[in-house]
Amino acid sequence: MDIANLMQMATQVREQLANSQEAAARLRVTGEAGGGMARVVLTGKYEAVEVSLDPKLMESSDKALIEDLVRAAFNQAANKVAEELRQKMGNFAQGLGVDLSAFGFPDANR
Repeated sequence: MDIANLMQMATQVREQLANSQEAAARLRVTGEAGGGMARVVLTGKYEAVEVSLDPKLMESSDKALIEDLVRAAFNQAANKVAEELRQKMGNFAQGLGVDLSAFGFPDANR
């Protein structure tokens, strides 16, 4: 393989990574807990863009319950983000011979 081909491949990889980062920023994933009483929406960059609590939940004086439901909703959304990103990047990474689990993504074989 010559230098020109390597440079062309490097450019394609950079473009694909930039596209993947843009897609991750646009991705929105929802996690819910307590039958939908707590809901968290994350981007593909794991940024919380929405947190919703059912008004009935807010009437509760059980602070620990509310915290547990928000935490569970967030964790569910984070797991969904990881799976979405693994699926979207999986084919690209396989073509490069990269193991995504080395970067904290869930193992596809689990």
